Amino acid sequence: MSHQMTRRHALTAIAAGTAGAAALARVSAADAPSPALQPPATPSSAAPQPPSVGPLVLPALPYDKASLEPHIDTETMEIHHDRHHKAYVDNANKALAGTKWVEMPAEKIVASLSDLPDDKRMVIRNNVGGHLNHSWFWASMAPPAKGGGGEPTGTLADAMKAAFGSFAGESGFKDKFAAAATTRFGSGWAWLCLMPDSKLAICSTPNQDNPLMGDKIAGCGGTPLLGLDVWEHAYYLKYRNMRANYIKEWWNVVNWTAIQSRFGGQSEMNK
Repeated sequence: MSHQMTRRHALTAIAAGTAGAAALARVSAADAPSPALQPPATPSSAAPQPPSVGPLVLPALPYDKASLEPHIDTETMEIHHDRHHKAYVDNANKALAGTKWVEMPAEKIVASLSDLPDDKRMVIRNNVGGHLNHSWFWASMAPPAKGGGGEPTGTLADAMKAAFGSFAGESGFKDKFAAAATTRFGSGWAWLCLMPDSKLAICSTPNQDNPLMGDKIAGCGGTPLLGLDVWEHAYYLKYRNMRANYIKEWWNVVNWTAIQSRFGGQSEMNK
């Protein structure tokens, strides 16, 4: 199978919602997800924000903002989701307004950045990328008592052992992923990706770039399975400048069931 075909399959799988988190990221006013995919709205002590205007919509969280305590604090979740993510959505909608990309799924937009006009490319790269990355991020977590933490099982665990030697052993997946997140200079993301050859890989990207943008733009490629936000707004209120402590605690809320689902769906598309 050619690289072009596997890349097309990757985008098709995500856009179709087989990866769970992509279903959140593609929400639009004209194309809302089915009730089964729509996470319930949750109460928040933060002041309500006006709704987004445009095809991209801020997804509701699939859990209460306080439910990731003590690993991620409530105030950070409120500011991160209700303010930062919403700003990416609003800015993306403004940049897309009046263009032929306005109804295109977010995954396809970030995979087609070279086709955008120069005056739109960077603002769309940053803000559609930010919206997509955060939509995946929220769906990758769960409260510790309700699916968060632990270790992957099944085919994902087998693939991790093949790629990294182990999940939690010395120099295994967790060590390598944490190193990618810790050493990302400035702001960015660490990623676990499924490559076109169906092998797992770890990389990091700056700012709001992600692997769907491709190696030439983001510095790595593949289909994202798991992403960790290492912008300071993701952790500074609780952890200050101790990014490594945030990363260590974040493992307690990773939803491995969701990651396994993405892995399984994309693995089938790669065949």
